[in-house]
Order: sequence, then structure tokens, then C-alpha cells
Amino acid sequence: MLHFDTAVSVELLLHLASHNPETLKWAIRYSKLFERTESPLWLALRAALVGGEWQVFFGVCDRLLDQLKPFDELIALAEKQLERLTLLEQFSYLSVLAYQAYTEDGCDDPSGQQWKVYNRIILNKLRACPEEDFRLSESRLGQSLKRHLSPMIFPGSSHSDVVRCRQNLESLALLIGVTQERVDYEGSIDWFCFDPECSYQLKPGEPVIYNQSETGTERWQRTGRKSDLLWHYWMNRALHAFALTDMAEQIIGSVENHELNQLAYIKAVRSKLQLQQIYGLGDRVSLSDGSQVQLHHLLLASELNSVFFQKEFIQPFQSHLRDSGVLAQALGRLAMNGMLSGENRFPLTWSEEAEKIRRITGWTVCDEHPKGCADSAKAILKFWTSDFKVLSQQLKLQPGMPAPRLYEQSYYKIGRYSFQFPWVGAQQNNLTAAINNLRRVNARRVDMQTETQRVELALAESLRQRGFAVEVGYRPLVNEEDDAGEVDLICHQDGVLLLLEVKSGYIRSTKHEVWLHRTNTLRKAAWQLRRKQAAVRSALIADQELRARLSYHGHEPGADIRAWIVDTSIELDGQSIDGFRVVSREALEVILRDEKQLLRPIDQLDGERRDSLFPDGFTAGQFVAVVESEELWQGIC
Repeated sequence: MLHFDTAVSVELLLHLASHNPETLKWAIRYSKLFERTESPLWLALRAALVGGEWQVFFGVCDRLLDQLKPFDELIALAEKQLERLTLLEQFSYLSVLAYQAYTEDGCDDPSGQQWKVYNRIILNKLRACPEEDFRLSESRLGQSLKRHLSPMIFPGSSHSDVVRCRQNLESLALLIGVTQERVDYEGSIDWFCFDPECSYQLKPGEPVIYNQSETGTERWQRTGRKSDLLWHYWMNRALHAFALTDMAEQIIGSVENHELNQLAYIKAVRSKLQLQQIYGLGDRVSLSDGSQVQLHHLLLASELNSVFFQKEFIQPFQSHLRDSGVLAQALGRLAMNGMLSGENRFPLTWSEEAEKIRRITGWTVCDEHPKGCADSAKAILKFWTSDFKVLSQQLKLQPGMPAPRLYEQSYYKIGRYSFQFPWVGAQQNNLTAAINNLRRVNARRVDMQTETQRVELALAESLRQRGFAVEVGYRPLVNEEDDAGEVDLICHQDGVLLLLEVKSGYIRSTKHEVWLHRTNTLRKAAWQLRRKQAAVRSALIADQELRARLSYHGHEPGADIRAWIVDTSIELDGQSIDGFRVVSREALEVILRDEKQLLRPIDQLDGERRDSLFPDGFTAGQFVAVVESEELWQGIC
């Protein structure tokens, strides 16, 4: 309620402050009310609450915000120095500086924190740039590149051009550096707002916030390790599936590119397996304009795109850099060699839609279209494209709206041209990009409901294969007290009843996003489960047909029921929310298939050894014990 100035009265908040001050302080932290310094609620609370503990709390909030001011002043200064640059011209400088991540002294995580900074800078530019920046003709494009990109990477440019470009480059480097510091510091504010282990103090010479324990940090790190293990799991399954196909015996593309293309194909198989089994995708993806594209082609195109940028841009650049030791010279040699062979090897690439479609068409070859399909290529391009003119207009109308991240839609439309950053295409996690494009950027797609149903049906089938009787989408009778709504899955085997509430979302990258997911989606799921648990308990006594379908003969269903929230995300796996366990859908997949060994890297797999989670055979009781004890992760995470 504290997100809205009129949702709750000051009097009620002051009542809460006198009876339960810690709850109000956490509400202020969770809602980030203290960041809205002009909020009438915040001003009224500060005026009325004058006790010592409250003054310490207010002082900490002030200190946290004060630390942002120097960053914001430097950011405003750098943006002022760069405001005369068009969107494309700023792209040119950014594309050069981003290659520093591939030098020996560069960032060892080129697709991590740095991309958040670039994303912030680009979105801020889109909020400010005029519509003229999107009227990009061939002559304007050429003129812009000649004045701003060429002097940075080609020798022989005029002294004045080189000096101007160096000044712009220095201003953007300053903007990147200070934005990085601000983003890092925002992480500290998020720590204060969303980590229950974070305490605060106002003591001279001491930090204002500190951790009571390392529990939160360790949990975050463990989530990362689980994600890595699951990456191995799906790759191992994909390798097995690929080995059973005719493609395993074929040369994919040219002989010299075969190994890289084969790996891209296997990665596409992996992503398709995961998207279909865990996220409920079908064989085809529908786009907003009504067109459709094969899921496999969509995924394969992104993997082959990464192979192309890695092989044709990043690897040659690193070779040139080892020879010259100078970033600009290495980029210049890369671009010059490209021009000599008739290819674009500049630090950013561009082409008109027809040319981009022509290149993608080769990645859509199949039995039905042996030379590829231009319509499929067009749909692939649309799926991965962010129209920057449309996005700019939306951001100006709604400055805080969610926007595609660099890797979620890695083709950027400006005018009639499609741009890409090779350093994004080469390094992005294509699976995460696909999931978040589908579930975060395009969360309102028409296929979402169908996919959610498929998630439930796929899990139901996995449980049936293990001997469970499963009821999907059961609706308890509405009574005078409550309408519990539809129950996702009710499962029974040998007296063990499982009540599962299934949630499907996107892959989160910040603690704030995880907190919102926990508080909004999963907490709501827990409320729903509590109501559904009571309704199902009554139904299992009164509804003889339901009892028969589940082969349940017990007399006290309340004692037999285990209720879990099954979530496609991994971040809250094993945690309890309002008394209900959260179980990762992927973890359930591994457990039900009894494939813990596939969590290992492929070079550590032992064909002879198989560590079964059910050494004495699968039983419902043992299944529940494995899930609730987190045995899947023991010894490896």
C-alpha cells in the first residue's frame, strides 16, 4: 500500500508505528518509500515520529540516498556532454568501449554487470532523444559512421575528427564508469530493502548497513550453483537426444564450421527440451502479428548467430589485439579485413530488413524447406527485434515501464535498419534470452494460458509414469464460505496425497525481482493453496467420484496431504512461504526421472555408475522424502 500515497491514511500508519514499529519499518524498506522523498506519507511520518529509534532509521535512509547524489551529478554532467550525439552516434562509441571486456585487462564477465550499465545508458538515451534520430537514411548512416566511428578505428583521419571522437569517447567512458558505480550502490540499497539479514546503525566511522549473517549471500550463491548444475543436466539430455537423430551423422554447414554448428544445434535441442517440458511451449511460437515460427528454428537461429559473432568478430579481434596490443588498432584491422572480403566487421553491424532476412533464411533449412524459408526468417527477426522508435515513445510516456534488456531482444531497429552488437550476440545466454523474451517482455501473449496448461499436463504425465493417479484442474464445489477455484494437480499413490499449485514465470537476475516474485506470485500461491487444501480435504470425503479417480481409500485426507508450490524458477527452491514448500519444476523433473547423475559435466559422467535417488525402488513416500530433504542437491551443491 505504501507504493500509493492515497491507499492508506497517515493515522493508520501512526497507529501501526506505536503498536508494531518493526512491521512499519520493513514496509517502508520493502516499498522503498524513503526514495520518494516528496511523498506526503513519507513527509508526514518524518514529522510525527520523533523517537530515538525512528530518528536512527530516518538517518540511515537519508545516508543511503545521500550516497547517490555524487553519482547522479556526474551522470548528468556526462549526459550533458553527450547530448548532441544521436542515438546511432552514441551506439558507435559504446560499441568500441564494450570491446574492452575482451582484452586481458577487461571484465571477466562481459555478459554480466556491464550489460546492465549499457542497458541503463541506452534506455536513458531513448527517453531523451528526438524523433529525428530514427529517420535514418543511407546517407545519414554513412555520414554518421564516417564522422564518429571511422576516426576511432582507422588511421589517417583528420586531427580535429580524432580529437572530437576522443573527447566523446572519454565522456562516455566517464558515463559508463559512474553508472557502474551507481548500479553497484543500488545493489546496496536493494540489500537494505529486501534482505532480512540486513541490519542498520548510525555510528561514527561504521557502515550504516551490515549483515547479521551470511545466510542470504550463501542462499544466492547456492542458487547460482543449482542453475549451473541444471545447465549440465539439460545439455546431457540434449546430447543423448541428438545422438539418436540422423543429424548426428551429418556435416552441418561447411566442414570447417561443422563442430561449432553441431554444438549450436545441440544447444538448440537443449533449449527446446527445457522450454517444452518446463515452460509448456509448443512446436511453434505465435507472434503478435499472427505469424508463426518453428520453436526449433527460433532457437537454432540465436545459437548460430552466437557462433557467427564469436567466430567472425570476437576471435579475430582477440588475435589482432594480441598482435598490436592496442584496442583501436585491433578493431580497425577487423573492420578493414571485413571490407576487403565484402563483409561488415565493424564494432556494430547493420543491414536493412531484406538483407537480414536473407542471411537468417539459411538457418531455417529443413525437410519442408531445403533452401530455407524467408517467412520463417522474417518471423525470427521480428521475435528478436526491439523497435527503438516504438520503445522510445513508450518510455517517454511511461518512464518506469519494463523494457527489453540488451540480450532479450538483441536486434535493434532504428529506422529501416537492423543493428546488432557483436559482443552481445557472441556472449548472450540464448536460453535465458528466449525465456525472458517470451515470459517477461511478451508476458501478455495469446499463447500464455495454453502454455500454462501444458506445464501442468507435462508434470501430471511425469507423475503418472511414476504410478501416481493424477487429477488436473479439479474444481471443488463452491460453498457459502468460499470458492477455492481450480486446483492445478491432485496426486495420489499408496496413501500419499500431493496438492500442487504450479507457477510459471521468467528467469530473474536481481534480488529485487526475486523478492517481488516471492511476495507477489508465490505468496499469492500460498494463500490459494491454503484455501484449496481445505476444499480438497472436504472433497476427498464427500466426492466419491474423485476418490475413485484417484484410487484413494483413506479416511483422514487432512493427515495425508502434502501441499507444494511448484515453480518454474529456481531462485526459491526449497524455501517455505507461509508454511508451504516451494519446489523447482526442474528439480522435480530430475527427481522423477531419477537422473541426478546428469547434473554433472559431461566429462565427469560415468557410464557404469548411476547414483539412484531410489535405490530400493520408487515409492511415493520416498519421493516426498527426497523432495523435502533436498537430497537431489546433497554432495554437489
